[in-house]
Amino acid sequence: MLFRRFENLIDVFKPSPDVEPPAGMLRFYAHYLKQVWPLMTAVLVIGFFAALIEVALFSFLGQLIDMAQATDDARTFFAEHRNELLWMAAVALVIRPLVFGLHNLLTHQAINPGLTNLIRWQNHRYVLKQSLNFFQNDFAGRIAQRVMQTGPSLRDSAMQVIDALWHVVVYAGSALYLFAAADLRLIVPLLLWIVGYSAALWYFVPRIRARSAAASAARSKVMGRVVDGYSNVATLKLFAHSREEESYAREAMQELLGKFRLQSRVITSLDFLITCMNGLLIVGTGALALWLWSEALITTGAIALALGLVIRINNMAEWIMWVVNGIFENVGTVQDGMKSIVRPRDVLDPEDAKPLQVEQGGVRFEDVHF
Repeated sequence: MLFRRFENLIDVFKPSPDVEPPAGMLRFYAHYLKQVWPLMTAVLVIGFFAALIEVALFSFLGQLIDMAQATDDARTFFAEHRNELLWMAAVALVIRPLVFGLHNLLTHQAINPGLTNLIRWQNHRYVLKQSLNFFQNDFAGRIAQRVMQTGPSLRDSAMQVIDALWHVVVYAGSALYLFAAADLRLIVPLLLWIVGYSAALWYFVPRIRARSAAASAARSKVMGRVVDGYSNVATLKLFAHSREEESYAREAMQELLGKFRLQSRVITSLDFLITCMNGLLIVGTGALALWLWSEALITTGAIALALGLVIRINNMAEWIMWVVNGIFENVGTVQDGMKSIVRPRDVLDPEDAKPLQVEQGGVRFEDVHF
C-alpha cells in the first residue's frame, strides 16, 4: 500500500498538449521537469537534511572523543552524558532511517519509473504523428533508440544534479562550518581543494560533454543499422551479401569505438588529477590539525572530526566525478534524442478539420490505362 501510494504520484498517461517540445536544451528539460516539480522540490529538501545528518555523524564522533577524554571516572560517563548519547542514538537509529527511507521512496518508487515513462510516452505520441517521409528518411532503429533513451537520460541527469550534486554542496558547506567552529585555519586546505576541484571540472566537463554527444550519436547510428538489418533480414538474405552487411555494421561500430575511446581519455585524465588533489587534501588537513593540536589550539576530537570528514569528502570526490561524467553523458544522449524528437510535423490537419463521415466503402477505377 505504501509503495503504491508513491508509485501513483506521477500519472504517466495524463492528458498533455500534443505540441512540439522546445528546441533549447534547458527549455527541453524544463518542459518535462515542470510536470513533476513538487516531487523534485521534495527531493531537494529531503536531500538537504540527509546531507546534514551525514555530517552530524562525524560531529558526534568528535564529541564522543572529547567527552571521553574529559571524563575523570569512566563509570560516571553514561550518567553525565545521558542526554547527548540518547540524542545521538535517536539520530542514527530513528531520524536517519526515516529521512533516507522517504528519500528512497520518492526517488525509486515515484520519480525513476514515473518520470522516465512519462517522457517516453509523450515523445512517442508526438513522433508517431510525424509524416511518412520523416520515417523513410531515417533508420527506424535510430528513431526508436532516441525516443526510448531520452527519457531515462533526462531523468538521470536531472536527478544527479538535484540529488547528488546538491548533497555534495550541502556536505562541503557543513564541513567548512564545523572546521571553522574548531579553528578557522582548518578550512584553508578544504577551500583550496574546492577551488582546485571546481577548476578541474570547469576545464574537463565541457570536453566530456562534447565527446559524450559524439559518442551518443555514434551509438544511435549503430543501433539504427543493426535494428534495420534485423527488420529487413528477409531482403538481406535474398539480395545482400553477408560480408557487405558485416562491413556496414562494422564501420558504424568502429566509429563508436573511436568516439568512446576519446571520451575515456578525458575521464582518465580527470580521475588521475582528482586522485592527486585528494591526497593533498588528506595530508594537508591532517598535518594542519596535528600542528594546531600540538599548540593546544584544538582538541583530539577536532582532529578525528577533520580527518574523518576529509576522508569522506575524498571518497565523495571520486563518486561525484563519475556523477558529473554521467550527467554530461546523459545530456549528450538527450541532445542526440532531440534531433528526432524536436522536429516540426510536415503534414498537419487544417485547424477546422472535421471527422470523416464514411457511410459505405467501395473501390472504383476511372480512366485506367496500361
